[in-house]
Amino acid sequence: MKKKTVIYILILIVIVSGVFWMRNNRKNKEIITVKTAAAGVGEIKSYLSTSGIVKSKNYKEYYGTQGKIKTLNVKVGDKVNKGDTLLTYETQDLSLTVKQAEIQYENAVLQRNDLYNQNKTVKDKIAELDKEIAQLEKSSNQLDKTKLEALKQQRNSLSPISQEKLKQMDNAVNLAKISLDTARKNLQENKATIVAENAGVVTAVNGVVGAVSNGMQPVIVVQDTENLKVQVSLGKYDAKKVKLGQEVNIVDENSRYKGKVSLIDPAATKTQSMSGNETTLGAEIDVLDKAEELKIDFDVDVEILTGQVANVLKVPIESIKAEKGNKNLIYVLQGDIVKEKQVKTGIQSDTEIEIKEGINKGDKVILNPSASIIDGIVVKEFKEGENASGK
Repeated sequence: MKKKTVIYILILIVIVSGVFWMRNNRKNKEIITVKTAAAGVGEIKSYLSTSGIVKSKNYKEYYGTQGKIKTLNVKVGDKVNKGDTLLTYETQDLSLTVKQAEIQYENAVLQRNDLYNQNKTVKDKIAELDKEIAQLEKSSNQLDKTKLEALKQQRNSLSPISQEKLKQMDNAVNLAKISLDTARKNLQENKATIVAENAGVVTAVNGVVGAVSNGMQPVIVVQDTENLKVQVSLGKYDAKKVKLGQEVNIVDENSRYKGKVSLIDPAATKTQSMSGNETTLGAEIDVLDKAEELKIDFDVDVEILTGQVANVLKVPIESIKAEKGNKNLIYVLQGDIVKEKQVKTGIQSDTEIEIKEGINKGDKVILNPSASIIDGIVVKEFKEGENASGK
């Protein structure tokens, strides 16, 4: 009996120990491990990230004339200086054409004036005869009556020049004037050469020796590849954040260059795309650094500095838990107890956010708080080499 009693006691001890161990183990498993960061004081910069297209500040298209190209002095990639002769044309003497047009115009004016003078003479003669006929019609003298009939016949034989003929002569003068203006314009535009108005690199040549320029596209394009800008298109809400003079980071793969917002269009532009109408506001950014690696018409990433504060309380942005009603919460670790804090936030960057009120410098804030993190629970702070639990 004593032996059985001892066995029963041992079994009972094992069962009680197992239950205690299981409860203790379950309790340990239920404690959440969290990562934390300390609220600190420092600077925060807020950027608007977008993309843009690299363009030249000094861009010049040369159309020239619709003449035959005699010599072509440049090719794509050549560097040119202001005043360099880019090409020459085969020209003709157009001064004789201008002289002929001047004579034709003068003759047309003389003919018009002569016709108008003839018309005035006829009208004056008719007025004179009408007056004399009116006087003779009052007379009963036979000689006056005979004279009256002769004057009436003379009056009936006269008629003013028609308005149609006068209009035709006016048109002839106008046509002669157009011909003269065209001849003078052709003489003025009959340039023998195209000379570079700006230094840069030839980026397009649309012509060959012996061919005639079509006048519809520039025969030569010169761009300054050292003085660059970036063109960006801003949406309605982003446009409100951008101001003239703001600092900009221009990112091209692993290279970064300083820039500055130099131009904002006064009006937005509506464009048609596959997704529908899109309205954007154009802006330009001057590239302030020497950027030999930037290529015209390539796209680059752009970071526009829209806000900056110094000596403010800040925490990692992943410590914020946003709830409805613009309510922002932070969970602070005091010992091993979680305390929920409602905070007022300010400016933010991609990684940090300003805290205007709600916590203090040095407070340990829980990162990426899950739904299991609530006020008053016990948690375990994550140490290096451990796994964080998000339960």
